Amino acid sequence: MKTNLIYVFIGYASIFFGFIAALSAFIGLKEIHYLFYSILLAIIGFILGSVNVFINTKYFSEQEKYPKGYFGILLSSLPVIILLLIIFIFKPN
Repeated sequence: MKTNLIYVFIGYASIFFGFIAALSAFIGLKEIHYLFYSILLAIIGFILGSVNVFINTKYFSEQEKYPKGYFGILLSSLPVIILLLIIFIFKPN
């Protein structure tokens, strides 16, 4: 496969997994078992976003200033932040 096609596919996949992870994390505020799935999806989004940023740095840094992997990493970090807030707000004394 061509590097450009892999780069675009991984970029959109990282945004997709990040969006689904963030959405399931916000649903997980009502039903806690969704947080487990959101963290798993966030790990996949982090990996895909990191690969996208690496490919951009290696091959396409002159063409695109901000790759889609940055937005995917941002969306994938939301479930982790929500989980940390839940842990620190509801921790026992």
